[in-house]
Amino acid sequence: MNGTLAAFGATGLYYVGFAVFKVAADRMEPLRGNRIPHMAWTILRSPVFLGGLVLVLGGLALQIIALGELTLGVAVPIFVSGLVPLLLIALAAFGERLCVREWLSMLLIAAAMLLIALSIGGSGPLTAGPVPPWRLVAVAVPPLVLSVALMAFGDRRPDGRHARPVAGIAYGMSAGFPIGTAELAIKGWGDMAGSASTSLEILRTPYPYVTVVAAALGFGIIMAGFQRCRVIIVATVMTVSAKSYLLVMGTVLYGEPWPDDVGQAALRVLALALAVSAVLLFPRYDDRLTPQPRPVRQAQRS
Repeated sequence: MNGTLAAFGATGLYYVGFAVFKVAADRMEPLRGNRIPHMAWTILRSPVFLGGLVLVLGGLALQIIALGELTLGVAVPIFVSGLVPLLLIALAAFGERLCVREWLSMLLIAAAMLLIALSIGGSGPLTAGPVPPWRLVAVAVPPLVLSVALMAFGDRRPDGRHARPVAGIAYGMSAGFPIGTAELAIKGWGDMAGSASTSLEILRTPYPYVTVVAAALGFGIIMAGFQRCRVIIVATVMTVSAKSYLLVMGTVLYGEPWPDDVGQAALRVLALALAVSAVLLFPRYDDRLTPQPRPVRQAQRS
């Protein structure tokens, strides 16, 4: 299959699957990051979630093909393009709305992806050589540990009566780095799939195991975020965090060349700066969801 078609197919399946995840999350009992076993059991018991997971796993299979044939500079803008149909789904199906700052953030993300596309040189896809396991572990472990810590210690009182509802930035970033880590492993998996003679050779590498652990963690955080926040905010911040991590660390881990031309390199740096600015521009709190105070009852006369 053509790598570009596989990338678009993976993107479509991923974000339709995330929309199904949102439906599943709204039907579940409250998820708590400091009760991870209960959280996992609740998620895995949902048939709606399992249906969305089938779509996402189909996207995973196509992403393995895409990252085995495309450079990261080509693949990342295609993967981010899935935010467009997800935005339409969020507006039409879930009734979500964006404020002016959030629309501006979306425009900055679109500009960043355009600059990444313009920064692509003429070099063909690079097949990554074997990566030492310690190097993959060094890249994978810190974001996973950070995400687990944020879930375990930062989700103890998410539903306080007087708390301002969060917009989902923390959930998106906490899910984005594990998913970006999973995609880093998928990149190595895709390259090995093109050169390995049997699937058993891939099973002897850390790529499948890093993919499963990191993706499972990211999906769990996404489900908790979808329960409390708008899907478009969580998914957008997750996508920007994941793809930025994939682009930067993938270049370091697999030795994909940075643009040689000074102008193209400047465009790549500017694109990453715009992506970070877009995340920082998102409002931290969603005041439109703030519950109105209940009227105080007058004390009854004795």
